This record gives sequence, C-alpha cells and structure tokens, in this order.
Amino acid sequence: MFGKNLDVDTGRGLLLYIDKQLDASQVQKNTEFQENLFIKINLNQSDQLLLGLIYRTPSNRSQEYTKQLNTLTTEACSKGYSHILIMGDYNFPEINWDSWNSPGESIESNEYKFLENLQENFLFQHVTRPTRWRGTNTPHTLDLILTNEENMISNLEYQSPLGKSDHCTMKFDFSCFTNIKSKPKIIKLFSRRNYIKIKELDNIKWSELLQKENDINENWRSVLSIIQDMDKKYIPTKERKQIGRGKNNFPMDKNTIDKIKRKNILSKKITHNNDPEVRKEYNKIRNQVKSRINKLKREYEKNLSEKAKENPKAIWSYIKSKTKTKEGIGDLHLDPEDTKSDKTEDNRKKAKLLVEYFSSVFTKESDGVVPSPTPVLVTKVMSNQKMKEEVVLKH
Repeated sequence: MFGKNLDVDTGRGLLLYIDKQLDASQVQKNTEFQENLFIKINLNQSDQLLLGLIYRTPSNRSQEYTKQLNTLTTEACSKGYSHILIMGDYNFPEINWDSWNSPGESIESNEYKFLENLQENFLFQHVTRPTRWRGTNTPHTLDLILTNEENMISNLEYQSPLGKSDHCTMKFDFSCFTNIKSKPKIIKLFSRRNYIKIKELDNIKWSELLQKENDINENWRSVLSIIQDMDKKYIPTKERKQIGRGKNNFPMDKNTIDKIKRKNILSKKITHNNDPEVRKEYNKIRNQVKSRINKLKREYEKNLSEKAKENPKAIWSYIKSKTKTKEGIGDLHLDPEDTKSDKTEDNRKKAKLLVEYFSSVFTKESDGVVPSPTPVLVTKVMSNQKMKEEVVLKH
C-alpha cells in the first residue's frame, strides 16, 4: 500500500495498492503540485513502469496551479521510463476529448495549456465517456488515463461507483512484460494421511536418540527432523487455487447478487442516456445494495460471535483479517548491502542474518590493558561561540 496525505487534513488523499509480487518503490517528485503519488515498477530487463496518481482540485483555477501540474507531467515524462501510466481526477469538465479541444479561443486558458502540455509530452488520453454525474447535472469526463503509447490500454470498462460516490470506477488492462515469481500455496491433505505408517514413531528408541548430555536445541532438531520426514512421506499435498470469494468474506444470497448486477447495468445506462427515471431507479437500487450488504455483514459477524466457543478458529480468523498490523519478520535479503539480492523465507537464515547484522556494530577489543590514546597537539584553541536565538531562527 502506497499513500499520501492520508493522515493529515491537507488535500484529498491518494492511495495505490500494488501487488506484492511486483518490484515496486515510491518515487518522489520535486514539484510544488502536492496532490501526486508516483510508483516505479521494474519490468523485464531494463524496462520500468512509472505509475502516477493525480488529483487536481477544481477550486483552484489559477494559471500558476495549472503550470505546477504541467511541470509535474513534464518531469515524469523526461526521466526516460519505457512505460508511463498516469491516472486520476483532473477536473477539466470543459475539455472535449473526442476532438482534444478547449473551450473558447483563448490560448491562455488552463484547459488549453493542459492540452498543449500533453501533446508536447506525446501522451495519449484513453477515457472517452463521462465518468462523473450528479443529479440532473450534465455528465462530464473528469477522470483521465494517460500513457506514453496508444496501445498500452485495452478492455476499458466503465463500472458503477463505489458506495454513494458520483464518480464511476474504471477497469482496464495495461500491456507490459514482467516476470512475476508466484509461489503456489501448498496445503496438506490430512484426511488422506497414512496413519499406519505414521505409527512407526512408536518403534523409535527415543531414550537413545534424545541423550541427556545433548544440547536441548540438538534434541529438538532431531525430533523435528523425524516429524517433518513423516509429513513428507505419509501426508499428501496439493497446490491450492483460490476460486470464488475469499475465506474471510461474508456470503451473499442470490437476491443481493442480482441487485448488484442490476446496479452495474443501470450505471452503464446513465453514462449513455441521462434519463431521470433511470437515475432514480439506480439511486434506489444502490441504496438497497448498500443497506443489504451492511445487514448481511452484521448477521455474519453476529453468527460468528454466537458460535465463538464452538468454532473459535472461525472468529479469530475473521478478527485477524481485520487487523492493521501482522506479526512476524518479513523476507530478508541474503545480502543486506544489495537490495536486488535474493530473499529468504527460512526462519533460521533470517535469525542468522539478523545476528550478523546487529553484531557487526560492536567493536572487537582484545583482552588486556586498555590502550592510551595518542595525545593530540592543540595549536589553535576555539574561542567560545555565542549563538543568539534570532540568528538560529534566521538560518
């Protein structure tokens, strides 16, 4: 999760979720335009994708504000990224994107300067339909998708807004090439385990294996090795593929699913035909969906709490899915000095890396008498410095 202005009162706040299988990092831009968030994603070989998120407030119509936005766009396009994708709410309702024309004939308008900047940076704009509507107001195209190549965007869909928002959501495919190293989830099939073979544990002479004089960690590793060996031999496994809803999502009935589908259909009709009756029906279905989902969620949580003693795993799994922080140490680079080195998931290797890293700060002193420092000859003595408060404030 990458965010900006989420914990402060300035601006609207920006949020981007990037799949953790992608090599992504945040890029800071030297600009006065504050409402921006840029992420760099490494692709195949030396290719890189610059992913940007922008919010331009409609309340500031000064030319200086638009100039700051244009400077930011130029800076993003001048860094030599092979792929550029910038999106967000730009709030230019008067621009005609079918003809790329600004209103009026003035070449000093904010709209004209913005269009001119996009053309100077060879950017393509892919949104052609209205993305925002409210009441009986004329729908406008406020949300934009900009790329540095025309064929990067495909299968663009205009979907219904989230909750009671008046902006539609957009879904699209972005064409690029990258290596995603995805590890399948391996689960154990305990229902098909071989109990007869596992009972061979009874034949092990534990008193001989676990000697009293042995270190406790050595004995534990011996036991663990035997158990893990039994697991591999006699408990079959398979790769798990997640299909359908997530394990922590509450179930929905057919009536609710049908209403969600109806809501999406009406949302598409509104963008084509601003019919008051269709809008009225959309608002009614939207409110019903929101109310129904909230009710189903409350019922699901109530059912979990009532059966907490019978099925504690279910309620703790649900609670864990809602927590903001997770315990444990993440994967560590094998070479702490090289951020591109391979990572390890093994707990033992993690512990070794941490020990080596933290112990590296200690100075290794030889036993014996502490050596005396070599005296330093002082040739010039520094005079007393007088620092006044106004001097510090000035600097």
